[in-house]
Amino acid sequence: MNWNDKFSLDAKAIQASEIRELLKILEDPSILSFAGGIPDPALFPMEEVARIRDRLEQNSAINRQSMQYSQTEGYQPLRNWVAKKFSEPNLGLTADNILITNGAQQSLTLLASAFIDAGTPIGVANPTYLGALQVFGTRRPNYISIETDEHGLIVESVKQAFEAGIKLLYTIPDFQNPGGMTIPEDRRVQIIKLAHEFDVIILEDTAYRELYYDIAPPPSFLTLESQYISANQWHNKGLVIQLGTASKTLMPALRVGWTIAPRVILDKLVLLKQANDLHSSTLNQIITYELSANLLEDHIEKLRSVYGKRRDALVDALHQYLPNCASFNQPKGGMFVWLTLPETLDARVLLEKALSVEKIAFVPGAAFFANGGGENTLRLSFTTCNEEDIRDGMRRLSSLIQQEFLQLAP
Repeated sequence: MNWNDKFSLDAKAIQASEIRELLKILEDPSILSFAGGIPDPALFPMEEVARIRDRLEQNSAINRQSMQYSQTEGYQPLRNWVAKKFSEPNLGLTADNILITNGAQQSLTLLASAFIDAGTPIGVANPTYLGALQVFGTRRPNYISIETDEHGLIVESVKQAFEAGIKLLYTIPDFQNPGGMTIPEDRRVQIIKLAHEFDVIILEDTAYRELYYDIAPPPSFLTLESQYISANQWHNKGLVIQLGTASKTLMPALRVGWTIAPRVILDKLVLLKQANDLHSSTLNQIITYELSANLLEDHIEKLRSVYGKRRDALVDALHQYLPNCASFNQPKGGMFVWLTLPETLDARVLLEKALSVEKIAFVPGAAFFANGGGENTLRLSFTTCNEEDIRDGMRRLSSLIQQEFLQLAP
């Protein structure tokens, strides 16, 4: 029997994540990895987690609650905290606008199920987050690629996608994964106006918003939309749905994310989640709430300090060592630097040599392009390496790029 003939169309559509496959290789401790976009585990607030667990054990009622089935919408104090943190005068968010999910990845999965059918035209940046493409791909949409520059989505390309009839636009406006770009406020306002002109949903992924190292990013799409439409009308007229996560600021293993949306959308997402997994881990939600309510701001300041220095080390090393045939962005936050090679170089081929010769890993950029292209691009993550290793790694990678370029030169 051929099992491939038995799979559903959705199952056949899903593709393996290049990053996940690459991470298997990185179990070799001799490899210096700039591949995974993951936080540094040395910075996890483990002592506070232990204290929270101790307090739970001393409170038998809450301890039992943490191990019990719970409501699909999520742990009420955590939903209240999210609503309070992200509300604006014109928004008036309440817990009824918040759904707690198993990371932002489940938010994407539920939203894809809610809005995307086979052939549905959707707009994605060129490049965009590989994990989103993996989720959307199971729904077999028609991708409309939107061009970007050093400031993110180009408004004219967004308008063309809207005119082409896309149903939704997915964007990471702050320190984008993989490109590191941040959309300026004036572009955000123009995109919101276009969304309302063409009636297009905006899925705003804010995974990296808190990780800024120079100045805070512009107001979110959600905030700006609340200023664009009449006071408190977002609940009826809002087109922006915002995704958030604790994975990049606290710990990925908590698997806690959230979706902020008008109630009519939340009600549908709750039913979809109920059918999917009933609810997210109550214990993990309680831990996330306690961490967020008591130490999050101080913890994020620590992350900004550490990651900011590592970002600077990587950018400075590239300025010093990278040959003129290649170029890179200089992100103001997030976890990534996006590097463009000469058109004659293929990043996948370069990766093979980087792993075998220099014991260095990165993510080839082609996987971040929904409709192909980007073979001469790559993504570097700076969050898990110390500054000395970063400088050494960029020196060696730059030397390899120069060697490969010279070998292929006519």
